[in-house]
Amino acid sequence: MGFWSKNNTRRGSWAAVMLLWLFISYVGGITLFMHRHTIEGQTIYHSHFYSGSADSPNHSHTSQQCKVITALSLYIALAATMAAMVVAPLFKVAAVINDTARNITQQSQQLHLLRAPPVFI
Repeated sequence: MGFWSKNNTRRGSWAAVMLLWLFISYVGGITLFMHRHTIEGQTIYHSHFYSGSADSPNHSHTSQQCKVITALSLYIALAATMAAMVVAPLFKVAAVINDTARNITQQSQQLHLLRAPPVFI
């Protein structure tokens, strides 16, 4: 039995709920908490959970922290793009393998109905 078989519906529904929670928290984090800081004469926009208004958040960042936030944002965007590029072809390959296995199974079931030719001794 595979991971997503009918007997593992509890595992599948748990994974679906966790993926939905991850997606909602990610989208909420990057859209609901956007704010700006002016550091060393440069205005930097980014998003993360914070308290305060968008114009004057109740926290500040050093220039090093802003560099880390920028690097992490770039890394997350790059990782998501690469994952999408890798996962999509894998789903296609898995579908082809599944169809091939189904065809082989159907053909072997049809061959099972045939009888052997007579043998003359």
